[in-house]
Amino acid sequence: MEIEEVFARFRNIKHGIKTRKKSTSIHYGDHKSGFKGAGYDIVGVDQWRPGQPLKDIAWVLSLRTYPEKLFRIERMEPKELRTVFVVDLSSSILFQLSQASSKAMLMLDLIGNIGLTRANVRDPVGLLGFSDRIETFVKPKLGNPQVFYIAKQIFEKIELQRQFPEKRAANFTVPFRFIASRLKNRHTLILISDAVDFVNDRASLDFKLLGTLAAKHDMMMLILDDPEEFEVRSSLGYIRINDMETDRQTVISARKASAIRRTIDERMSELQYMLKHKSGVDSVVLTPRDHADALAEFLIARTAR
Repeated sequence: MEIEEVFARFRNIKHGIKTRKKSTSIHYGDHKSGFKGAGYDIVGVDQWRPGQPLKDIAWVLSLRTYPEKLFRIERMEPKELRTVFVVDLSSSILFQLSQASSKAMLMLDLIGNIGLTRANVRDPVGLLGFSDRIETFVKPKLGNPQVFYIAKQIFEKIELQRQFPEKRAANFTVPFRFIASRLKNRHTLILISDAVDFVNDRASLDFKLLGTLAAKHDMMMLILDDPEEFEVRSSLGYIRINDMETDRQTVISARKASAIRRTIDERMSELQYMLKHKSGVDSVVLTPRDHADALAEFLIARTAR
């Protein structure tokens, strides 16, 4: 995989995005927001003083103290549908059976499809890459070049890992705490991961912390999967399995590969159930074969609610 190939795929996606008519305004993204309200975020509240505009008074907050004390909205900022891709850049993402079966390329395709669509309707797009640490953070900005820049950042991280391998697992608590401390305004957060750590350890995800974030932000999780990883042509012999994040090797009978695949499918279903019922986060499992149709159905279903 070369960066030129990634950019070529992004350009094809960009050319495939159509608009209904020419815009007469720079902010032509007239689409329905996932957030309800007056269209403003309250940044701070202060005591109202004579001479200040009456329209800034927060009457709901002032009911108990009226007329001795009134409070006003200190500052208001227009809401934007800011989108941040929270991307798993741990070692397991690098596993690749073939050019057509690559989680890293699937991740880039998803970012290209969603990111360029959001950029096309004038929504800022950003990136938070993590493993067991914060790998990179790109603040949301407008424009198609921002999506290409995000792809370049991810590609460079992947190539660096290939040249100088480090066994890094995905610690989801790291990006969750970063989001809680840094993203004060509401965002659309798209978590992209292969969830290998959850398959191996159910306690790797803090669903309580995730639920707290989901209450403030619009969150969804795209789970990357590759069914070919445990497909074997024969049930005879043995297979050596290497965990890319721990470098631990295991030898199993070839006939047990299908049983391992079933276990992975069960853990994925369990993860989706827990995401929805414990944290209120929608999720979908995507594979290199059918990700375009599955992603479209998932997003349409969320919009319809």
